[in-house]
Amino acid sequence: MLYIFTAGVLWGTIGIFVKLLASLGADGNLTSFLRMLSAFVIMSTLALIKHGRNFFIHVHDKEIIIPCALLGLVSHGLFNIFYTASIKINGMAIACVLMYTAPVFTALASKLLFHEKFTGLKISALIINILGCVLTVTGGNIFNNDNLSLIGILAGIGSGFGYGMAAIFGKSAGEKTDALIISAYSYFFAMIFLLIFRTPDINFALANPKILLMGILYGLIPTSLAYLVYYNGLQKIHDTSRVPVIASIEPVAAVLIGMLIYNEEIGFANFIGVAVVLVSIIIMVRAK
Repeated sequence: MLYIFTAGVLWGTIGIFVKLLASLGADGNLTSFLRMLSAFVIMSTLALIKHGRNFFIHVHDKEIIIPCALLGLVSHGLFNIFYTASIKINGMAIACVLMYTAPVFTALASKLLFHEKFTGLKISALIINILGCVLTVTGGNIFNNDNLSLIGILAGIGSGFGYGMAAIFGKSAGEKTDALIISAYSYFFAMIFLLIFRTPDINFALANPKILLMGILYGLIPTSLAYLVYYNGLQKIHDTSRVPVIASIEPVAAVLIGMLIYNEEIGFANFIGVAVVLVSIIIMVRAK
């Protein structure tokens, strides 16, 4: 479970790279594409070093390539599109809260596909976790927005579905191969998906070495490294439904980073939310 927790902390640094890339002039399309491209190059290189020619053999194994393709298309590609749309329509805070409906989707899929048991403690942890994420991100002000859009809400829930299914697809693929293979192929499918449906301004990136460097770091730290740890952790956890709750340390890390690095104001309700998220993680870890 420490692996999943660590991955969540690494994902909490995403905001740093997004802000830096935005300050350099990169839009959302380019930022997302650079993340997947650099992560693919990094992880496929490591996979080739470790597996050699066997890296390519996995392409013909449907039990590996199909979950990897779904991981790339749904949990990286569609997730990115839904999440970006949700942010544009309803704002960052509400988009983030809706994304954290993910544990519900993971729990339901785990029940249906892996026949995991639902216990009172697990259900309590899920409910407490969602409440904690809401408070952590919004400080309790989510209902003060009078411009909520149904399309934006659906997009936000869609991003939660994509995020939640990462644990399901990752676990399925991980039963047949290792984290390097999973990461490399999933990033490849995500990269192609984003290249087709959200064509980035690649020439702009090529003309800006700072953007390329930051894109590489974005693909390395909160992407390649984070998912490498995450996929390894998936194989060590019997109940997949626990995963998104433990990984919800991400918004806690993001809020603390915003406070410490960007001097963002954090209210009392946000701190209560942090505490509630931590409590939900403890409950989920102890749940049987």
